[in-house]
Order: sequence, then C-alpha cells, then structure tokens
Amino acid sequence: MAPERERGTGTDSDSDSDSEYGFEPGCGSESERPNVHRAFDALADEYDRKGDEKPANAHLERPATRSLVPDVDGARVLDAGCGAGHLTRELVDRGAAVVGLDASAEMLAYARERVPEAVLCRADLGRELPFAEGSFDGVVSSLAFHYVRDWGRLFRNLRRILEPGGWLVFSMQHPHADFEEYDDTENYHDVERVSAVWDSFGTAVAVPAYRRPLSAVFSPALETGFRLERLVEPTPTEAYRRKSPERYEYERTHPNFLCLRFSRPESESTDG
Repeated sequence: MAPERERGTGTDSDSDSDSEYGFEPGCGSESERPNVHRAFDALADEYDRKGDEKPANAHLERPATRSLVPDVDGARVLDAGCGAGHLTRELVDRGAAVVGLDASAEMLAYARERVPEAVLCRADLGRELPFAEGSFDGVVSSLAFHYVRDWGRLFRNLRRILEPGGWLVFSMQHPHADFEEYDDTENYHDVERVSAVWDSFGTAVAVPAYRRPLSAVFSPALETGFRLERLVEPTPTEAYRRKSPERYEYERTHPNFLCLRFSRPESESTDG
C-alpha cells in the first residue's frame, strides 16, 4: 500500500495536478483509512527496500501484470493501491501521467520519494473514490483489491472514473491459493475476512484481507458493465528460478496470483 517525510494525507492538495483530476473534499481524511493501513504502515520500511527484488513480486506477479498494460505514453493512469511506488515508477517511465492512491501514509511517503513526478492521494479503495467522472484512461492495481470487501461498489467507482473505452488491469491473490493457504477459511463459496502473518519483510505483521470465490471475482465487474479482455495465471520467470530455486518449483506447479484486464465499453454511459 503507500508515504513523504511529513506524514500528511499523501496528496498535494494545492497543486494544479489535483484540480485536473477533480479530487473531491475529504481525500485522505482519517475516515478514509481502512484497518489494513496499520499493517502496511508497519511494513513500509522493508517493503520499500525489498519490493523491487522479492521474487514473488519482481519475477512472478509484476511481470504478468505489466504484460496486460497497454501503451500508456501520454495516458492518464490511476495506480490504485500504489504502495511504495514501484509500479508507479514504471508507469511514469513509460510516459503516463500517473496518480497514485493508497491508504497508508507510510507507504505514500516512500512513493513520493521514488516518484516525485506523480500526484499522490491518500484514500480508501473501499469508499467513494475522490475523482471526477472520466478522470482516467486506465487503472492499474497490483495486489490491492483483496483488501476491499465490496467489489460491487469498487467496480462501480472504477467505471465512473474511467473514460469510455478505458481499461482496468489488476492482480490479486488466486482464489484457489487463498482457500488452500489461509488458516481461517471456512467456506470457499463465501467472501470471507481472513488474516495471515507476514514475516518476509522483517518484523512479523498480521495482514487482514478478504478472500472470495472465482464467481465473486468476475460477477461484480461484468454486472457493472466491464468486459473481460484477458486473464493470466502467472508462472515464475527464469530470474525467479535463479533467485529462489526451491520456491520456484512450488510456484511453477501451484497457482498463486490471478491477473486480469477489463475494459469499459465505448458506448456505456457513466450513470449507475
């Protein structure tokens, strides 16, 4: 999720860039912060340092997510759940005008240092997004949506802020892996609040999330009017094998992530 040395809202509210994207009052307020932000505040230091090199991110999920992102040169792109700005940096380097959104002030501070060219906003993906209709040509989200329970509201928000013909690329934890690997799951067919202790970023931190069946991944997007364009179940790269050969063998034969690209049809209105 996402941080500057001043622990502020994560958005430069007086800048010209903010008015361009139609930020609404209250962006970054305390009421916009989900409980998970506390976990990512605690993880921020090590996440910033290891986010570019951790095999599961650098050599499994992120390459697959990148493969679904179209040409962004000159495009207005929202990095939804930008964290410490690793993907934000890549999008800016590819020519996009990027807004990074995250709930964690600590993560946003690192994002601001990594990508000073980006506009950053502290807000909660589970609430009304603080942007005007049609603000973006595309939305990218790397491993952030599974911290939101209500995907109907989430996709309605995303459809509203996208231009007709806009695209949505996101990655998530694979539904099969979630059901098998979380200790507190009970019913695959339900949307369940789960939690796991992360210790690969240094200090052990309990990170809450929501796991859902495959039907609850696709139905909210399709019912909102999005069209599915591509789906990738990523397998590890050769660089992953060199860095972590034992884990590579597991990742090569077990699903871990799911990466998808949807589009908002040109003919659809922004109502609803």
